[in-house]
Amino acid sequence: AHYGRVKRDLPWRRTRDPYAIWVSEIMLQQTRVATVIPYWEKWMAAFPTVRALATAPLDDVLAAWAGLGYYSRARNLHRGAQSIGESLPRTAAELRDVPGIGPYTAGAIASIAYGERAPLVDGNVARVLGRVFAIEHDIKSTAGQKALWSRAGELMTALPAAAAPGDLNQGLMELGATVCTPTQPRCLACPLATLCTANATGRQDALPVIPARKKAADLPVLARMLVWLQHGDEIVLVRRAPQGLFGGLWELPTDDVAEELDAAIDRSPVAYHDQTLSHRRLRVTVIRGAMPPRLVRPTDPGYDAITRVRIADAGQLGIAAATAAILTQYQDTPWSSIPRPSPSSKRVTTRSSKASPSSGSTSRTRTSRTRRSGRPRASTS
Repeated sequence: AHYGRVKRDLPWRRTRDPYAIWVSEIMLQQTRVATVIPYWEKWMAAFPTVRALATAPLDDVLAAWAGLGYYSRARNLHRGAQSIGESLPRTAAELRDVPGIGPYTAGAIASIAYGERAPLVDGNVARVLGRVFAIEHDIKSTAGQKALWSRAGELMTALPAAAAPGDLNQGLMELGATVCTPTQPRCLACPLATLCTANATGRQDALPVIPARKKAADLPVLARMLVWLQHGDEIVLVRRAPQGLFGGLWELPTDDVAEELDAAIDRSPVAYHDQTLSHRRLRVTVIRGAMPPRLVRPTDPGYDAITRVRIADAGQLGIAAATAAILTQYQDTPWSSIPRPSPSSKRVTTRSSKASPSSGSTSRTRTSRTRRSGRPRASTS
């Protein structure tokens, strides 16, 4: 009832299309609602059906996602669409078999689109349940997750026959997003205030129990040397292999790749970019080089294609956040002959140039969005 009175008017709440709900739930992971709305609307215009997404080139999919970060989400959406044919399964159990759909997303689609009594637990729901029921376990731990899912299942089982399971789940998520917030929860406005153990005992700040995050300054640094290979208004980009860090995204080539192409390189730095990932910091140094006489696919297995593209059109590709930021720097102020002072770090890793096969890190950098009307002309090798 509370959800019905106060729910926000969000575009994906105006439909019962399971595909549209699936896209929204994936986009909303680790991303603010206000950021997601325009991306969701453009995505649904570009890929209105499961089939449209499944048949789209991965480059187009990643380009539509550019700026949202955590690009594995886009790759999983694409892979999931290719695995299911024309439509999504109708039960939470079957949905969990789709690549990229976990228990939370399965519960959201099944309950909202199909009316199944399927529970879900995301960050907002975990905060509400952790406070209401005073769950003492770390909510990221196995015991904490078990307790949260157990409570969510009990609530779904107790739901009156006439009530909508999707509304219960969305109501819990809405409560966590707008009332039961991480700091300074609005307990006086909460419909569960009289039932909430944290409110009754004054433990709103202590619950839920969450692990301490590492400070960005304490993360190890991954240093990379990228090369701006330019001729006229064109530069060279290479594409990461689908698996691993920044899989499927285009970026500036490393100095190893540039040397393999026999490009003439000036090693004086012209730009820097720092970016915090989930488990490390990325520190990029940019140097310049001349366009090589020919483009050959790098032998490094971390890359699967190479292309030359107009600088003005590069933003229309699915490009890594670091390269997007470097492009913005160049467009704002083309490279000066006087390089800026280099940042220093005692924890720079020695293995800095290769395309990493690791998939454990995802970007948290938010870059300015670029126009994506059409794709640039680019021949790939």
